[in-house]
Amino acid sequence: MDEMAVRTNLRAWILARAKVSSPGVLMDETPLLERGILTSIDIVELVLHIESMRGVEVDADALEPEVFTSVDTLWEGFFSPIATGA
Repeated sequence: MDEMAVRTNLRAWILARAKVSSPGVLMDETPLLERGILTSIDIVELVLHIESMRGVEVDADALEPEVFTSVDTLWEGFFSPIATGA
């Protein structure tokens, strides 16, 4: 999946589970937990979704909470060439 497809997929997943009645336009820099769009419980399901997108397990011991801040940080932390070692 290219970067645009990954970001689109992540936004769609997040909007489908949004905890606010009107999340408005979800931008890639929108704070997900701070704005109440996702809850900490949603993060567990999000990790499973990310694993299915990547095709590999996420090392839970290596996770930093900041990676779940926004779509931008999710891309950087899980899908960017640096994150994937590509």
